[in-house]
Amino acid sequence: MPSDREIAARADPELGQHFLVSGEKLAKLITAAGIRPTDEVLEVGAGIGTVARALPRSRSLTVLELDKRLIGFLRQNVPHAKVLQGDALEIIGRISFDVLIGNLPHAVTESLITLMPSLSFRTAVLAVGESTDLDKLGPAFSWSEVTRITGDDFLPPQPSVSRIVRVVPASGSGSSQPGSQLAQVSRARVARP
Repeated sequence: MPSDREIAARADPELGQHFLVSGEKLAKLITAAGIRPTDEVLEVGAGIGTVARALPRSRSLTVLELDKRLIGFLRQNVPHAKVLQGDALEIIGRISFDVLIGNLPHAVTESLITLMPSLSFRTAVLAVGESTDLDKLGPAFSWSEVTRITGDDFLPPQPSVSRIVRVVPASGSGSSQPGSQLAQVSRARVARP
């Protein structure tokens, strides 16, 4: 099987493909997702499976990728996952999940954010652009920044800075316990005028 570096050499810049490989940033993403053994997990923009293969076991894992060329690599890297090929924005509303993980190109993530009010989930962990305005999610969601990700966190290196953010329904069962640091930060962001 080819290495991540060999597969990444085939990344399509027109599709904005950059595969997260930093062990430190993957660990932060996984912690923020809070995946439970009983969860149904969906990763959109799964690429070659660098995130999916690092996720803890859950009841089910579905990975969704647009690029047909990467489907075989996904099946090899994440053999326990259900692999789907297609447009995440068209398919996501038909899939049931508790945890959503997204590492899509920033423009696609902006569109995904507009769909979030119609989705049912406990936690979403998304890679967003440095200037993405998450306050447009409105009071139905709270969010917090998990970490920033930069060029060398990816194969091939990404030319811009992104943020990994955690989004939860404001009144959902997956929101933080009262008094936790995340809940305080999230409430403060939601309470902004």
